[in-house]
Amino acid sequence: MKTDPRWYKRMPAAALAAVAGCLLWAAAVLAGAAGPTSVRCHEQADIAADQILLGDIARVDGGDETFVRRLEAVVIGRSPLPGKTRALDRAAILTRIKQSGIDPAPLDLQIPSDVLVTRAAVTLGRDQIEQIVREYIQQQAAGAADELRIKEIRVGEPVVLPQGPLTTRVVAPKNTEWAGTIPLSVVFNVGAEPEKRVWATVSIERTTRVVVARRPLGRYKPIDDDDLEVKAVDAAGLPADCITQPETVIGKRTRRPVDTGTVLRPELVEFPPLVKNGDRVRIIAETSGLRITAFGQVKQKGGQGELVQVMNLDSNKVVYARVIDSHTVKIDF
Repeated sequence: MKTDPRWYKRMPAAALAAVAGCLLWAAAVLAGAAGPTSVRCHEQADIAADQILLGDIARVDGGDETFVRRLEAVVIGRSPLPGKTRALDRAAILTRIKQSGIDPAPLDLQIPSDVLVTRAAVTLGRDQIEQIVREYIQQQAAGAADELRIKEIRVGEPVVLPQGPLTTRVVAPKNTEWAGTIPLSVVFNVGAEPEKRVWATVSIERTTRVVVARRPLGRYKPIDDDDLEVKAVDAAGLPADCITQPETVIGKRTRRPVDTGTVLRPELVEFPPLVKNGDRVRIIAETSGLRITAFGQVKQKGGQGELVQVMNLDSNKVVYARVIDSHTVKIDF
């Protein structure tokens, strides 16, 4: 059966009016059910982000989900610093809504005279900052020949940070000698927030094992194993050339008197001279395929490997030669 598309033309006027009335009534019912979009602001709100959105400080309800999301995304202003509170008045909130291109007139607005916004924060106390520094120094000491001992860590006030994923790093001055008092910078990063840093000062005792005199040693005293001991001492202020292996000095002699506990250095010891002024020695001059020898007379004392002046007894000329043993010197080419 076919329906005449012009059926409405044959309907009585009264029937058409009834149908139209039903449609209008249904539309009114639907509109009333949806109602206006409501914005109910809280008197207090805690937020973590660096911007205050309307959705952070208010509950937004309405039938149009897209419009609700748009309202919730309206930026009301900057958040206070972490741990601080900011008051937003009703006029400022309405102004921000208007500036976003939304007419507040048809909205069901419930906004108190002031909305208090508090920025969520995390506080790191001195003990926590000290632990960060302590772990950093322990990392620096790992695998080092010397032993580091932390004597004291001093930090300033606790640091207040926004909530979020936290990373920390400790920065030391370039070419730091890990001994004595050292200034350190502790840097905190939370997400994309600007970094924050605090200063800490650490006192470190770096002990290193060195060779010291076990007893008083007189001038030109030949050194044997009983004269020495290896001892751990504070490295702060120690010269860089301290002797660390007893084998380095055993068999040598002191150049001057040395007190008990003195840290030995190359300038305090020497090889006993193998030759002295007036000794007769053989002079060797040697190059590839050619070897010349002559007799000479030493003009100064010298130990093994040292350069000394020697007079060639054939030519009466003084040359410099290196001591090989108590009877031989060699000219370097």
